[in-house]
Amino acid sequence: MIIWLASYPKSGNTWLRSFLINYFSNNSEFSFDQLVKIPRFPRKDLYDQLKINFHNLSEIVSNWIYMQEFINLKNDMTYLKTHNAMCTVNNHPFTNKKNTAGFIYLVRDPRDVIVSWSKHLNIDLNETFEIMNDKMSKESFDRDGRETKETFLGSWSENYKSWKSYNSVKGLIIKYEDLVLNPSVYFRKIIIFLNQLNGLIVDEEKIAKSIENTNFEKMQKLEKKTGFIEGTGTPFFRKGKVGEWKNELNEELKIKIEKAFFKEMKELNYL
Repeated sequence: MIIWLASYPKSGNTWLRSFLINYFSNNSEFSFDQLVKIPRFPRKDLYDQLKINFHNLSEIVSNWIYMQEFINLKNDMTYLKTHNAMCTVNNHPFTNKKNTAGFIYLVRDPRDVIVSWSKHLNIDLNETFEIMNDKMSKESFDRDGRETKETFLGSWSENYKSWKSYNSVKGLIIKYEDLVLNPSVYFRKIIIFLNQLNGLIVDEEKIAKSIENTNFEKMQKLEKKTGFIEGTGTPFFRKGKVGEWKNELNEELKIKIEKAFFKEMKELNYL
């Protein structure tokens, strides 16, 4: 069965994966190579194994469940990262309770997301806002030298709402800001949730050590030393701060973001 680590891009998913991998490995020295232990979904090796045309978005969508059934043949608890909305496209649901044990969804203030993501994509803030506000937005990847759209993001608000409303399985929603400002409390909350979901042992000492081993400063230093495959020319672990938008967004764009996502931002106490 699958446990999803879901989020909109630049919301702490890689940090959460790193923490969990370090926890699972009894606090061994962390390296980015270990991130393959919690791979993204969908991904190229599945397309290749199952002979799915990854340049055809309709074919990817129609095989969402098939790919998950293939993964679950192992009969293991599997952790997967995704930025996909919990959506249904052409009557094809992204997942179902036959394949999913539960999910953790990370959400981050969209005003900080836009700053971080614009730098990651190397595009300006206004263009990034158009992507974040597009209900039909998709994430693109380079596959064999060709751009392919394979992840249905939706808008920032639709992505969040889609997972929040998915009640067929147990889920936990965590704010990125809480992880930054009070990591011991909220990473512990994640481990307790996984204990309830699949019996993962709650070890206070390991939680503290995993937080220390994968804190932002250490990840920054590791990226400078070894590089990081998900980087795009600018550092992936750039600042990770809460409230950076206050120094980066002009008043006009700030108002546009708050107007577009008002209901969800209010609900999450970002406003």
